[in-house]
Amino acid sequence: MKRISLFILLGIFTSACDVIEEPYITVNNDDGQVSFEILDEDFEIENVVQKVLLEEFTGHQCPNCPEGAITAYNLHNLYGDKFITIAYHAGFFARTSNEFPTDYRTSEGNALNTEFGVSSYPAGVISRTEVNSNLVLGNSLWPQATGNIIDNTPKLGIEIIHAHEADNLSVTIRLQAFYETEPLRVCVFITEDKLISPQITPEGVVDDYEHNHVFRTSLLNETWGMPIFTEGANPGLKMSFRINRSIDASWNTANLNIVCFAYDEITSEVLQAEEVAL
Repeated sequence: MKRISLFILLGIFTSACDVIEEPYITVNNDDGQVSFEILDEDFEIENVVQKVLLEEFTGHQCPNCPEGAITAYNLHNLYGDKFITIAYHAGFFARTSNEFPTDYRTSEGNALNTEFGVSSYPAGVISRTEVNSNLVLGNSLWPQATGNIIDNTPKLGIEIIHAHEADNLSVTIRLQAFYETEPLRVCVFITEDKLISPQITPEGVVDDYEHNHVFRTSLLNETWGMPIFTEGANPGLKMSFRINRSIDASWNTANLNIVCFAYDEITSEVLQAEEVAL
């Protein structure tokens, strides 16, 4: 997948948005055409609560990974939409075979799996924060890690506005700082629910297993997101941008979600996340 170079934007993300000729960036790649523009608009994000992001690493040939999915399900039941999951299928257990032909692997998921040094599954990263000096956690520690931060006062608000017609998707992202922050990066990902394909479990292979929160793509074609607030942010600083792109016709739009999260460029901690169903 071809990556969009956004380094030329570094100098213009530090203040109120300037008007940019539309589209600002257009790239043709394997997934179709992507356009990106910074918006000049006034907005206020209200009623913001802290949300927690689980980045789950899993695979359909991992017999213990359904236990991780159950843990994520239980945390979502406990915290509602304050708990957001992205499931990356990566590593040895995500390989395909005659019995497991569906390939959920992606270049972004593979890159994150390598960067975080995931070596056993199921594994997860909770808002990219550490527990006992460990970033990558087994699912038994996900509740503790979530509880450590779920009641934090949010430093950042994120709002997602979207529209789609057929396979054409338009996503507007709004960000507003409520406290001082270091420079940030923002990611905009697509996940898909209710994907039915085989999964190995401790009891054997379940042919009609339902895979949820499956990472599909980065709307920016960028694993690590793009820089925002490159000089850091003071309370009240805002920016917004719009992405227009085509989405894979094989994905079921009724089951797609847009996940946006922003993280500290220095510590990698996820300050805030947001999710909306397509």
